Amino acid sequence: MGVYDAGTHCWYPDAQHGWIPVEIVSNEKLPNNKYQIILKNESTSKNLPPILVNSLNDEVEKNLPSLRNPRILEASEDLTSLSYLNEPAVLHAIKVRYANLNIYTYSGMVLIATNPFEKIDQLYSPDVIQAYAGKRKGELEPHLFAIAEDAYCCMKERIENQTIVVSGESGAGKTVSAKYIMRYFASVESNNNITNNNSNIQINTINNNNPNNIPSINNNNPQSNNSSTANPKHDDMSETEKRILATNPIMESFGNAKTTRNDNSSRFGKYLEILFDKNISIIGARIKTYLLERSRLVFQPKTERNYHIFYQMLSGLKDNEKSLFSLSNDINHYHYLNQGGDFKINGVDDAEEFKITSDALNLIGINYKSQFEIWKILAGLLHIGNIVINATRSDAHLSSNDLSLINACNLLGFDPSSFSKWIIKKQIITRNEKIQTNLSYPQAVVARDSVAKYIYSALFDWLVEYVNNDLCAPEIVNSVNTFIGVLDIYGFEHFKKNSFEQFCINYANEKLQQEFNQHVFKLDQEEYIKEKINWSFIDFTDNQPCISLIEQKLGILSLLDEESRLPSGTDESWIQKMYHTLDKIPTNKVFKKPRFGGAKFIVAHYALDVEYDAEGFLEKNRDTVNDGHLETIKATTNPMLKKVLETVERNNDRLQKAKERELAKKAETQKSKPNIRKPTLGLMFKTSLVELMATINSTNVHYIRCIKPNEAKRAWEFDNVMVLSQLRACGVLETIRISCAGFPSRRTYEEFAHRYHILVHSSEWIKVISNINTTEDDVCKLCKTILDKTVDDKLKYQLGETKIFFKAGILANLEKLRSNRLHESAVLIQKNIKAVYYQQQYRKIRNSIINAQSLFRSYCAQKRIRIAIEIRAATMIQTISRGYLVRSKFRVTNKAIVTLQSAIRGHSSRLLYHELRRNAAASLIQKSWRSYAGRRDYIETKKATVYIQSCFRRTLAVKELKKLKEEAKSVNHLKEVSYRLENKVIELTQSLTAKVQENKKLTTKILALQETVKESSGAHEKLKSREKEFAEQINTQSNEHLAQIAELNDTIQIIQKDFEDAKVKIKELMKEKEQLRNDVTKNIQELKEARNSLNKSNNNEEDLRKTISTLKAELAALASQAASQRNVNGNAINGNATNASSRLSWSSAADNNYNPRPVSALPVSTRDYEDTASEINDELWKLLQDSKSIHKEIVDGLLKGLKVPPSGVATDLTRKEVLFPSRIIIIILSDMWRLGLTGESEDFLGEVLNVIQLIVSNLKDDDVITHGAFWLSNTHELYSFVAFAETTIMVSDDIANEMSENEYNEYLKLVAVVKEDFESLSYNIYNLWMKRMERELEKKAISAVVLSQSLPGFMAPETSPFLAKVFSPAPHYKMDDILSFFNSVYWAMKSYFIEDDVMNEVIGELLRFVDAICFNDLIMRHNFLSWKRGLQLNYNVTRLEEWCKSHDIPESAGYLTHLLQAAKLLQLRKNTTEDIQIIYEICYALSPSQIQKLVSQYYIADYETPIAPEVLQVVVEKVKESSSTANDYFEEVNRNGGQFDDPFRAVGLRPFSKVEAYVPAWLNVPVIKKIVELVAKNAIVAESEAYTEIGYDDGRFDEKNYYMESTEEYDNNSTLA
Repeated sequence: MGVYDAGTHCWYPDAQHGWIPVEIVSNEKLPNNKYQIILKNESTSKNLPPILVNSLNDEVEKNLPSLRNPRILEASEDLTSLSYLNEPAVLHAIKVRYANLNIYTYSGMVLIATNPFEKIDQLYSPDVIQAYAGKRKGELEPHLFAIAEDAYCCMKERIENQTIVVSGESGAGKTVSAKYIMRYFASVESNNNITNNNSNIQINTINNNNPNNIPSINNNNPQSNNSSTANPKHDDMSETEKRILATNPIMESFGNAKTTRNDNSSRFGKYLEILFDKNISIIGARIKTYLLERSRLVFQPKTERNYHIFYQMLSGLKDNEKSLFSLSNDINHYHYLNQGGDFKINGVDDAEEFKITSDALNLIGINYKSQFEIWKILAGLLHIGNIVINATRSDAHLSSNDLSLINACNLLGFDPSSFSKWIIKKQIITRNEKIQTNLSYPQAVVARDSVAKYIYSALFDWLVEYVNNDLCAPEIVNSVNTFIGVLDIYGFEHFKKNSFEQFCINYANEKLQQEFNQHVFKLDQEEYIKEKINWSFIDFTDNQPCISLIEQKLGILSLLDEESRLPSGTDESWIQKMYHTLDKIPTNKVFKKPRFGGAKFIVAHYALDVEYDAEGFLEKNRDTVNDGHLETIKATTNPMLKKVLETVERNNDRLQKAKERELAKKAETQKSKPNIRKPTLGLMFKTSLVELMATINSTNVHYIRCIKPNEAKRAWEFDNVMVLSQLRACGVLETIRISCAGFPSRRTYEEFAHRYHILVHSSEWIKVISNINTTEDDVCKLCKTILDKTVDDKLKYQLGETKIFFKAGILANLEKLRSNRLHESAVLIQKNIKAVYYQQQYRKIRNSIINAQSLFRSYCAQKRIRIAIEIRAATMIQTISRGYLVRSKFRVTNKAIVTLQSAIRGHSSRLLYHELRRNAAASLIQKSWRSYAGRRDYIETKKATVYIQSCFRRTLAVKELKKLKEEAKSVNHLKEVSYRLENKVIELTQSLTAKVQENKKLTTKILALQETVKESSGAHEKLKSREKEFAEQINTQSNEHLAQIAELNDTIQIIQKDFEDAKVKIKELMKEKEQLRNDVTKNIQELKEARNSLNKSNNNEEDLRKTISTLKAELAALASQAASQRNVNGNAINGNATNASSRLSWSSAADNNYNPRPVSALPVSTRDYEDTASEINDELWKLLQDSKSIHKEIVDGLLKGLKVPPSGVATDLTRKEVLFPSRIIIIILSDMWRLGLTGESEDFLGEVLNVIQLIVSNLKDDDVITHGAFWLSNTHELYSFVAFAETTIMVSDDIANEMSENEYNEYLKLVAVVKEDFESLSYNIYNLWMKRMERELEKKAISAVVLSQSLPGFMAPETSPFLAKVFSPAPHYKMDDILSFFNSVYWAMKSYFIEDDVMNEVIGELLRFVDAICFNDLIMRHNFLSWKRGLQLNYNVTRLEEWCKSHDIPESAGYLTHLLQAAKLLQLRKNTTEDIQIIYEICYALSPSQIQKLVSQYYIADYETPIAPEVLQVVVEKVKESSSTANDYFEEVNRNGGQFDDPFRAVGLRPFSKVEAYVPAWLNVPVIKKIVELVAKNAIVAESEAYTEIGYDDGRFDEKNYYMESTEEYDNNSTLA
């Protein structure tokens, strides 16, 4: 019973708005025992006419206004959860959600989809598909994909066929919805079956066409293949899935058209079966079509268009192609296209759509040649429409020269005379003869148009058959296990004029509505039985009488077929038969004769009564072409048209056989043989509809009802009356009525107890909530206790097994009780808080008064004392001031007298001083001039003398230099010259030392003179002090002293000049020394070259001697062929090794840029140093040639048997302990190149690359972080080495000179290919590593960052806390787990010496990944987002920020922007538009659609003020104003198609000046250890020879000391040949 008291909110019917919100002002009982209810319009605040009712019980009185739901339930996601489930409540809920940009709403099992008339691609992005994949219906907000996922899961779990019925009137969005459902199945199935190509990347060896046969990696690096621009999501689909999606543009082009209600209206019904095999993989599809609107081809109402394909063809074909079809660009030229007058669709490019259609046809196997034939047929149809038929008085006339007639016949392959003949004539066949008669003008036009409709319908059927043959071949049929059908069917239609098409459409909707009602009723009954509750049979409206009226034996269709078969049948005779047969009991309840209009009839459909105009019913039902035209069409010479007509024949034969079987079954019970007749269009439609209903009834059905919100197709505009009529028409309100008849409101025990436990005393529920071991029985008992104390009528609810079922209005009553309880509790809390507050205030005021009195009394006493003190102080001040004035006057007078005396005495003293100063200045000027003249003469004389000496010495030096050069040319005197040069250097050094000593002596003298000057200055000062006593004596001595000072200054200047000359001489000596040193160096270099030439000649002579001796031994001894071959090979090996070493060494040991570098820390015996380099190279050559042993030790010992050193904060690893695998590989690879083993190096490198990638691919989850970082670091070391080698080859002129051009290019190409391979390996390992880490992070991030509540005191309540106690929860992670993960990644990279820039990039990518997946999960959650959640989220993200700051990760806040701003949004106020503006300013990184999504899903707590509708409207307007590109809800999780750019390419190469190769003792690799030892020996021997060659063989080279250095450093050039 609803409580209709004052203040109750209700709904009142309104003609304009459907329903308006009202409030009950009063209800009073009248004397006649009736009740008068006065209502007030909430919008205008005006009273409405009073309502008189007999009772206030809504179960008894039906005239009571419908009650409104609580505000919290008004925008409920599921209409069945409304407390008051009535028509206005349903309409208002859909309207509120639509205003908030939520176009989807559940109504039990039905999804209501309201057309937004705007592209909202963000609702159907791949991220949304991924979000709904695997989610049960109800976990996320209502969506088309939730229904699709529900169907997919039902099929997968139950192995049962599914059907999704998408219905609605034209323009409601059925076609788009069906399209997105198909896309969802293709995308989800692809995502389920896609394999990670990057995790199985293979490293293959290049075939023999590659001259170097270098192993290469299948590089998935996008940087290396810029041409790959395909959509990664699309590439993941199989060919079958792509072909299924390609059927959409094909069917839309040939079967859709623009109407007044819809720009892309489907003019046919379509049932698409997506076929799955036993592995739940899409293997094909089948399409069934129903009732193509053929009449649209020849006629279109105003503002409408013909089928899209014609306009696309005229816009998309090239001019030369149009000329072949005799087509023009002017659409007005074609009668079949110009009738609507509106040729364009806003926002649609027909040329682009034509290209899409053509590509789709090509994808399903119709090549461009076949497409050309299709365009030819369509062009022929356009020309048929332009055939001009002239009307005469009684018949029609057609000219045989009509250009359109000729063009049509040429394109379609018809005989022009025969085709034109049967347009204006018809043939009647009697028993004895054939009679030809002329047709009237209207009949001729119908005959012409019938041919066009026949051909286009046949072409459409052929396309459907071709698609089915392509997508469902016979071998696929045998593999089909289940299917999901998507039915895109026309909705209920009613226009001003309703014809045969509307009749068939409404007939199909009657059948679907009947199945829908039965299905809903069945589901309700099944749930009641499952929950084991008491229920009674629910009566619902059955539309079987209407269906029987149409399809019974003497029904509308039967009478129509009977009349259609009569040659003289007309629409008028058919309508009269219906009046006579059907306008009587019992059919007159659903069949009515209109009061006006003779050729019309009314059918009472389930939605409303529809008046049909019988004109044209018979002609459309017959749908025939006269026999003459049929013969002409069948005789066509167009091969494509022949194929199309064969499809018609097959379809007719199939239908005929089905009819024969049906009649044969009837004949078994009848004596007479039934007459088989040609099927009519109505009969064919009825047959296909029966088959469709049989298919639907055999499947599990899901329903989507599409709603058109306004007639003008304006975006986001809602017409209440129009939507209400559609809700009635689509059966949603009937479904709600069925639900209301039972128990429409349902809650689980956990949900009910969680929300309504406050209605009972806390002693009843405190134990259940606080006890961790709470069971399901405890929750059930609590629910029973709540119901017993709150609901008096026990029949108003039922307790099921898992749910509680309520009658309509009970939950609203409970909500009211709950609100009252919360209000009472709030008042009680406020009362106690106020009591405590005001008691505290009283105590504060009382204490304040007492303190004020004390202060006032104290002030008065202090004032009296202060007055006495002031009087005493005034007397003292007067005494002091008078004394001060007298003393001041005396001081001023005294000061003036003293100042006057001082001025007079100072003036006389200054006059005397100026006189003395002028005399002294004149003497000083005379002395200075004389001194300057003497120095000038001296300097000029000295300069001339030095110049003469220099010229003479230069002449002697030139003679000496010529003599030295002549002697230096002689090889016999080189050693003597060397010793002379050394002696000269020694002499110059001694001379320099002498000069330095002389310079020091001069400096000492200068210092002594400076001391003398200082003493003279002191004496001068003493003389000045005695000036006043002996004035005359001072003047005399002053002159003498001035003269002495002038002499001393002259002396000092002379000494300084000598000092500067000495410095110039020293610089000249230094230059001579440097020149001599360069000469010595040059001579040494010439000596080295001479010695090298001598050694080469000796070596060549020795080789010749060995060759001669070998030949003599072979001729003399006549050794066996095997032995002599072995000797030859041995010599060849030695020769090759020596030659390779001499030609390909990158720099000799005697090079001035000699740079040592490490080899191995293995012990090398000094006794073996006597081995020559040739012997060491021979042994190395044999070991490196044994590829089997090396590969086995590298793969099994070094790589697979590797013990990766542990990483962490406490570990202190050295580079040799981390990079030893790459160092060992570098040594082996470089020596293979040095010894010319390029083939072996290729095999070795291919094996290494394969094994490293295989190791990384097969890492266990626990080893991914550490082992991945370890191998990344080693791979970059290898890449750096190869890059260094390539650079060295390119810049070294010696290497280019020592090799031929072909050899040089070959080695350069070899190194370049190896570099590319290592670059690819690094890229692949990095991508594998990052994806594995992201996969691990994805498991933890949402639970830790979004769900965990680490901040105490602000814990948000769980949505259903009892579920977490009753059922075992999924694994939960905390922020500590995330921080531990990042610590592991950071210290793994740090321990393994990965570059800082790479570390920052890796951490940044992981943080960005956390931000994206957590934000995407957050934005999809409903009933979750609250200010407490925002506080917890902010705390969790802040911990991540702090971790980044403590580890010096820059711009960490930039990676987590979306999470931080989402947390701020949840915490900010949202009560006014100003608050919303502040949110937009703070959350600048969030798009308007993201902000709207978060605000609309914000969960309002009981103590919070709900967000006002006008505030939500402001947010919605922001979304509408923003661009469509900024309206994606989700952040991109995987950029660049899920591939990562290798950050190592952006960092510098590692230096190779000192690289230490370290072989751990635990490695069982004897061959590798032997190779490293030999390489160390080779380096030592080469170094020893280098020292000997440059003249340091005099005992300076110590083998023991060198051994210590060779274990530390190793010449990088000596092994990189």
